[in-house]
Amino acid sequence: MPRRLAILAALVSLLATAPATLGVGTPPAIPAAAWVVVDPATGETLASRAPDRELPMASTTKIMTALVVLESADLDEVMTVPPEAARIGESSGGLVAGERLRVRDLLTALLVPSGNDAAVTLADGVAGSQRAFVELMNQRAAEMGLTHTSFANPHGLDAPGHHSSVADLVTLARVAMRDPVFREIVAQRRASIPGPGGRGVREYRSENALLDIDPEADGVKTGSTDGAGFALVAHARRKALGVQLYAAIIGSPSPDQRALDAARLLDYGFSQYARATLVSADAPVGRAPVDDRPGTDVPYRAASDLSAAIRLGAPVTEVVTAPAELRAPVAAGQVVGTITLRQGDRVLGRRDLLAMRSASEPGVWDRVRAGIGALIP
Repeated sequence: MPRRLAILAALVSLLATAPATLGVGTPPAIPAAAWVVVDPATGETLASRAPDRELPMASTTKIMTALVVLESADLDEVMTVPPEAARIGESSGGLVAGERLRVRDLLTALLVPSGNDAAVTLADGVAGSQRAFVELMNQRAAEMGLTHTSFANPHGLDAPGHHSSVADLVTLARVAMRDPVFREIVAQRRASIPGPGGRGVREYRSENALLDIDPEADGVKTGSTDGAGFALVAHARRKALGVQLYAAIIGSPSPDQRALDAARLLDYGFSQYARATLVSADAPVGRAPVDDRPGTDVPYRAASDLSAAIRLGAPVTEVVTAPAELRAPVAAGQVVGTITLRQGDRVLGRRDLLAMRSASEPGVWDRVRAGIGALIP
């Protein structure tokens, strides 16, 4: 005979006092054309200014350049630096025309010192020309739904039709950061690759000063041109909270300002969360009567504590799925159901529910009493 299930849903009362506008405090004043801070776990924008405004994005372009290369080429493939790459100027990896370098080293030269020469070398090596490579970049942008992004080159120098938005840059960075090689490279403040002809080394220092300001930041990419001002896509994870966030800025007035403002945006974003114990394994979650054992019920508890990072001001929904009554015998520690906690569409955690004590099979007299009780309205 199947057991009836009781599914109970409730808002955790201490967390349900949501104000009309979620969040705590006021976002910092950021002197930039556009900025945004995003929780990638939910896709929620925590604060923003002109997140969809189309702007030149400078060398944050190289996030897409690196992604297309990583999806198209082998890391140990060797590419030759073309004369055009060595002549392009602006930010450089110090590459020499005619030298041959592994894709892995070219990616380091692309992402750490933001080498335009590396961008051209990789574009030619993957697609045969910059124009063909740009087609791959725009195709990938369309696949990701980057509706405010258009690429005209692989390096990010200002050009007609070359623009993005801070919201699109965060979406792009989220995809790129899934690649462990990309993630490893952009987290480095200093890096090196072999020197020309394999002699000596070229030492690089990242322009991303956020890596010095925030010890839990691990990327992503800086940029600067006359059209874009100073730009930065940033990522950090607060291990104590168990939360990661992205921020993006375009149009900051200086490299120091963009790093400080990225740190302020991330700090503001993390201040919107707290880590809390939502369910304690020491306290009963509920109880269920035992079939054919009048007056007997069994309390149940979560198998272990459930702690999670919660968004402050947003209600947490608790869903308990457990039998309306238990069939004896019941053993202490037996799994009798589940408890799930959610905040919006995000599952904060799930735990089995365990019986807190045993209940033996009903005896004859128990069954008689249960039968009589069933006859009496």
